[in-house]
Amino acid sequence: MTTEPAVPEALHAWAVYLRASEEARRRGDRRTGTDHILLALFEDPSVEAVLGVSLQQAREALESLDREALGALGLGSGADAPPLPMRAVPKKPTIRVVVEKNRPRLTPAAKKVLQDAVKPNRRKTQVTAQQVLAQILTLQPPDPAAVLLGALGVNTSDALHELASALAQPDQTRGRR
Repeated sequence: MTTEPAVPEALHAWAVYLRASEEARRRGDRRTGTDHILLALFEDPSVEAVLGVSLQQAREALESLDREALGALGLGSGADAPPLPMRAVPKKPTIRVVVEKNRPRLTPAAKKVLQDAVKPNRRKTQVTAQQVLAQILTLQPPDPAAVLLGALGVNTSDALHELASALAQPDQTRGRR
């Protein structure tokens, strides 16, 4: 096992959206929200390390929040249908894959998170999971991702600080060109 920090993998912003939309579809949700984007980011192991939470724990916490919300409305647990299986998501999606009709649309907050994450980049389509996570960590309740992070016991200011130091490390190890 090496101790050198890994350079964050650049993803296409559409790949993040597709992965998040698969999370929404798997849960049976009609819109892709910030909570789905957060779940999609767990594909990158550094996100799990920064947050100290696994994908399975995050999914269970989100299901628990859903049950609480339904209970508050007096609806009980309803039908406990099993989640749909995840479909494969390409690393470099084409426009044809992105515009398929059966994908849940982004909520305005989720769209803003992705837009703000790619703003500092020269190529406006490339983004790292850490850049998207940094945007999600700035959200406040009642945003679904902020509520989920609170339910998981994640201290967002500590996570932002750890994320900033993790993002700074690869820059220090690179040589000048």
